[in-house]
Amino acid sequence: MAYDGELVKMQNGRWARFQRCQVYRPGVADAGETMLLIAVELEERYQQLLDDAADSLAEYRSQGVQVRLAPDAQGLTLQPEMSVSASVN
Repeated sequence: MAYDGELVKMQNGRWARFQRCQVYRPGVADAGETMLLIAVELEERYQQLLDDAADSLAEYRSQGVQVRLAPDAQGLTLQPEMSVSASVN
């Protein structure tokens, strides 16, 4: 389930942000009360920035660095992954 403002990489490789939009239907009593959550593709400059960020995170992961998104979604935590033998001792 997506949430308003969530960034996603679609199957076509393009980035989009979910956005809540009101639906207006002429002649309907509840016009404007119906809300839809739609994915809006981002501008090209943001596509490249997000691709670069995703590549950078993938590089960290390939080097054994654990990458976690902060609970408030305002930052990242990078820390070396512990080996299985080190975590047992």
